[in-house]
Amino acid sequence: MSPLLSHDLVTLRLYIALCETRSFTAAARRLNIAISAASRRIRLFEESASVAFFKRLPHGIEPTAAGLTALRYARSVVNMTEEFAGNMEEYVSGVRGRVRVCASSSALVQRLAGDLAYFAKENPAIRIDLEERPTSETLEALVRGQADIGVVVRGAPMDGLTTFSYARDVLAVAMRRDHALARRRVLKLEDILGEEMVSLDEASAIYRLLIERAAELGSHLKLQVKVRSFEVACQMVRQGLGISVLPGDALRPVAKALDLALVPLSNSWARRELDVCFPNGVELPPPARRLADLLKSRAVRPLSRVKRSAR
Repeated sequence: MSPLLSHDLVTLRLYIALCETRSFTAAARRLNIAISAASRRIRLFEESASVAFFKRLPHGIEPTAAGLTALRYARSVVNMTEEFAGNMEEYVSGVRGRVRVCASSSALVQRLAGDLAYFAKENPAIRIDLEERPTSETLEALVRGQADIGVVVRGAPMDGLTTFSYARDVLAVAMRRDHALARRRVLKLEDILGEEMVSLDEASAIYRLLIERAAELGSHLKLQVKVRSFEVACQMVRQGLGISVLPGDALRPVAKALDLALVPLSNSWARRELDVCFPNGVELPPPARRLADLLKSRAVRPLSRVKRSAR
């Protein structure tokens, strides 16, 4: 390494102050060091470059052409160092960085998308890597360290995870308005077991929940079509391929656009809660902690006096 590159930031800051004040006394006072120490630092700085940085005048000093070039580089080094330190402080505080989020479709459509948009607006230097995954896959991603935060439907085992209640929904039956059940105010699962159904695929929490509840009634679902998204399910319902059980609040805009009826299920298990979760015993990176705190502050109050057995 060149001797010129070995000088510390104190020397560079002193050199900048000396160029600005044209006085050893003023420069030393600015950095709160002795004049003798300041003079020695500048002498070693010049010797390492093998060139004079200053002209000594009767009433002060003046930078040489080489000195002005050194001043430009000294300022660049100090500015970059301060910018680096500032950016690192932002990472530590969570103002800058990246957060990996996995979430179920129910959570995204219902409210998470809006909360993430708010977070991104308030924290423009934090990048959100978002993946839509079923609850089971979200939990697996958290365990494997592939995600920092997950938003899932409560019910699946969440050993090793810290959780808090975030939102809730009520499952509803989507059907064409000319369907015989469309005028009902509420329905139970028992009322629709004989109907052809458009279902989400096997990875979805709703599919597993309906299969289990139908089996408890000694029955089964008449599955006509399986799809991967709420929107496609509603399109299939509109085409007359059956009815579909979906999150009511999340589907209301789509149902309205397609002129579908939404009738809530009155079964207690149809009232579901959505949880935010992250690995237990592992300190969240500051950006992820910042997002978790925001989601907690914007969470709805958990349901009370309701059996929370939804999947």
